[in-house]
Amino acid sequence: MLSFTRIAPRVIPRRPPINFTPLQIRHPFRLVILTLKWVAFAHLFWEYGYCMAPASGPSMLPTFEVLGEWLIVDKTHRLGRRLSVGDMVSYNIPTNTEQGVKRVIGLPGDYVLMGTPGVGPGNMIQVPEGHCWLVGDNIPASRDSRQLGPIPLALVRGKVVASYRPSDHAFRWFSNPLKDGIE
Repeated sequence: MLSFTRIAPRVIPRRPPINFTPLQIRHPFRLVILTLKWVAFAHLFWEYGYCMAPASGPSMLPTFEVLGEWLIVDKTHRLGRRLSVGDMVSYNIPTNTEQGVKRVIGLPGDYVLMGTPGVGPGNMIQVPEGHCWLVGDNIPASRDSRQLGPIPLALVRGKVVASYRPSDHAFRWFSNPLKDGIE
């Protein structure tokens, strides 16, 4: 007589269903908290880290083009922190609500030429405490400290560290030409 043995069926453990949404998105309260965290992080980054601003005007030719370049500004240098002569800074123009970009020529205590080099008398001025002397690279087309006087360090928004040109997707990183010559 033949006997048949019964084969037990193989038990496959059940897996939870595949869910492609992260846990934070499945629960509305967690989604709100996650969104608030990202908004807070973005605010801190743009307010105290880096920002981008368009370059416009001929005052910084040939360093920047008149239109079409975007500048990356390091805001850890705002209010004049850790600036050196030769750095490019973004600042609030004191006579209106616009922003400008110029090169630092003098810091508190430095002596600078008040007028345009080679034109008129060569009067010198000492930059007062809490101020800096800013001049554009294109001297004939620049409205800067030669007309406005010393700029308060409180108006400095940050140091320009790079530029981006969307037309050819090119980044250019800037360094202080005066520091490069010393090292």
